[in-house]
Amino acid sequence: MAEYINETVKIIEERTSCRSFIPDSVTEEERAVITSAALRAPNGGKMSKFSIIDVRDPELKKKVAKWCDDQPFIASAPCVYIILSDFSRWFRLFSRHVKSMGAPINFPREDEILLCEIDAVLAAENMVIAAESMGISSCFIADMILNYKEVKETLKLPKYVMPVTLLVMGRPKVRPARRSARISAPFVYTDCYQEIPDEELDSMVDPLIPVDAKGEPVMTEDEYIRRYYIRRLGSWLSFDRAMNVKEMFADWLKNPYIE
Repeated sequence: MAEYINETVKIIEERTSCRSFIPDSVTEEERAVITSAALRAPNGGKMSKFSIIDVRDPELKKKVAKWCDDQPFIASAPCVYIILSDFSRWFRLFSRHVKSMGAPINFPREDEILLCEIDAVLAAENMVIAAESMGISSCFIADMILNYKEVKETLKLPKYVMPVTLLVMGRPKVRPARRSARISAPFVYTDCYQEIPDEELDSMVDPLIPVDAKGEPVMTEDEYIRRYYIRRLGSWLSFDRAMNVKEMFADWLKNPYIE
């Protein structure tokens, strides 16, 4: 059993994604703790430029599952949270209070897309840690950025609000036996970035390669890397994600004063 300096570090070190949950396994009090933790996350200028949609309607859960590459476990999960980046509240507030010599006020640009998404992801991670401390497992679903037009219409998202990720939670039916693997590569550098030598890149993925019942790798490094390339950069899903993100950014960057 690993020894950790404190319980918080233990939670972070041992947390792993889960996709199989006990129905109705999260209480309203626990939900309140989880969403409160989101608001306590670090955020730029104390602006908390994010929002959360707590999906309760079973039919909407089914629709969310379909949006996210048809993953059925989402529809039956106790907690389904859509995490949004959100500058809408602040833009409306600025529009009411800021006087700019009679001219339209400035509007958020590319920098705020990044800063709002940082706020949203930090809030989501706080939710995960709070949930894990109560025995509630979780899974991030990046595919929430697919089907942007339908998502925007269904959820009634105004300008300067866009989906970032989906967060699915519940008490696990079976807690994963071990932590998720991570790459074996240096990722902390002193004072400047240091590139890994080419000859060491392949071995970076060794911990990620699946093994059989005897602990033997079921594929070579080359096979794993090729499969992962297809999954991340060569599949229809990757092109679909890119198309939807371009559309989200285009909507955000459109001048609100020009029809």
